[in-house]
Amino acid sequence: MRTERKGQKWIAEEFYKVHDIFAFRAMMFVEWGFKQADIQRTNARIKIPGQATKAWEKTAEQQRVLAAEAEGRGHLQGAAEFYHRAALYYGPAATLIHANTDRKRRLYGLLVECYERFVKCSGLPIQRVEIPFEGGVTIPGIFQPVPGVAKAPCAIVVPGMDTIKEYFPNPYNNHFHRRGIATLSIDGPGQGESTVRGTWVTLDNFERAGAAALDWLAARPEVDGDRVGLYGWSMGSYWGPRVAAYDRRLKACVGAMGVYLDKDVIFNQGRPAYKENYMYMSNVHDEAAFDRMAAQMTLEPLAHKIQCPTLLAMGEFDELCPLEDAFTLYRLLRCPKEIWVFEDENHVMGGRLPDFYTLVADWMADALAGKFGPGHARETWFPPR
Repeated sequence: MRTERKGQKWIAEEFYKVHDIFAFRAMMFVEWGFKQADIQRTNARIKIPGQATKAWEKTAEQQRVLAAEAEGRGHLQGAAEFYHRAALYYGPAATLIHANTDRKRRLYGLLVECYERFVKCSGLPIQRVEIPFEGGVTIPGIFQPVPGVAKAPCAIVVPGMDTIKEYFPNPYNNHFHRRGIATLSIDGPGQGESTVRGTWVTLDNFERAGAAALDWLAARPEVDGDRVGLYGWSMGSYWGPRVAAYDRRLKACVGAMGVYLDKDVIFNQGRPAYKENYMYMSNVHDEAAFDRMAAQMTLEPLAHKIQCPTLLAMGEFDELCPLEDAFTLYRLLRCPKEIWVFEDENHVMGGRLPDFYTLVADWMADALAGKFGPGHARETWFPPR
């Protein structure tokens, strides 16, 4: 099944009519700082796929106006909250456009502007940073140090292929901070802000971007470079273990909502937008060439190289990655390892995310404290709610 499936617009349009396309993400959005009422109002405006960017842009603009009004009155904390929401809402408006159009660049410009205003108004110790990368380009990131703490452990956060560094962790509810862990969220090659700069993902450059992030953290006095882990979700669950396989400085790795091995399900059986998006992210627009690249996108050849404690976590009925793929990778790992399966959940584990984020932050804290020794192996099934 090839991207010609995207020509069957009536299927997608009927799906929008009978099922809220963003409903399966609603719990994830809420955990990131989206407000439920805003999600509902936005979704009510989306009847067919083409409306989604316009609908989210409208919601973002409403928040931006509220933020400017609050800032003008000197209500900086109120302005910060509104600017933060505006930045979040410009996210889906921009990322749903799979080409570097003028509209996408404008939306991304507004996203960055609102996030910067949020940081300034909030007074929170958050920094937008640029990480030197190959070819004279930089990888954009958001660094959240632990206030007043030097040499804190740190988690590099790698979003999925249609999510962005601004989403997680939510500065107003940072699970890692409460455990004394700093975070560096990045838009690696092919992700978010990197795409509008023309920094595309290849078969092997994400692990080099991860190494660049580790280099950057090693130079920061707020971070203990010997205690750095990585949390990646969705396609980040594929990129993150690649970093771990090639760089021994990484001391823990979490791959959640996995797409670990063969990519046939996500690219050839899932919604055509997944494949269309990754073709854009990699700047490979010939489908035959893309298929040859995708055939090599599996962690099987690298699993034995991973030495740090590694956690795999996914829903029992993940529609983008067969559960057996997760267990195949788990069996291939030779490092301290765990696998978590959330029963009756799908790819985004939406019904269990409030629990999951707490549990994964605890796991990361334990891993960076050296609590998982050689031979550690644990399989955990979380019963449905």
